[in-house]
Amino acid sequence: MKKFLWLILISLCFSSFTEAQDFYRISGDFSIKSKDDSSFSLTRGSFYYDLNYRKVVYDLNFPGEEKWILSDSLIFRMRSDTLYEKTEGASIVEFSIFHLILNNKLHDYGLRESIYDLKEVEKKGDMVIYTWSPPLLMKSMLGEVLLSQKDKRLYGLVFLDKDGKVLRKQFFRNFENVNGLEFPTEIVDLVYVEGLEIVQKTNYKNIKVNEAGKENMFNFPVPD
Repeated sequence: MKKFLWLILISLCFSSFTEAQDFYRISGDFSIKSKDDSSFSLTRGSFYYDLNYRKVVYDLNFPGEEKWILSDSLIFRMRSDTLYEKTEGASIVEFSIFHLILNNKLHDYGLRESIYDLKEVEKKGDMVIYTWSPPLLMKSMLGEVLLSQKDKRLYGLVFLDKDGKVLRKQFFRNFENVNGLEFPTEIVDLVYVEGLEIVQKTNYKNIKVNEAGKENMFNFPVPD
């Protein structure tokens, strides 16, 4: 269950903020199915994100009632308004799909404004494939990222390790236009860990943009 929780958080979340935004908040419902060779999990709930508060809030209703709040480099798990777990790590809020979408960065996954450099552009059929390479000083730790676009929309991502081995694949499907905002309502994630393939499918629905109210969710208070 622990590995599924971290995969869910990483997948839901993975660019910079610009002044004058037409879109500043987004919310909706999600469901996540994760499985490997020996186990399966299902998670459902709602999500909330506002550029001004910089918190990703997940309000889970299945398999139990729980809230996950991502703020800066901290992840809080709340049960009945009581802190259940707090984890510190790298900041993932600015690389969440919600942040990228609101800032119109999803098409290149925010890579154009990251530490990665564009190495190659190749056209294959109806897709354009971009190869992004880490800076020279970090090639001993990071591998390349392959990004494909179809109809100018993000179609897929392949993350490689420093030796060129596939670590993770993502596919973005069924885009919907919500008040002028493009949102992929299905994301398929394949993660490879020690020879094991973990498959995760995330579906989104009831997407709302710039929804008024619900400040208690968009700016959910986190413990000191």
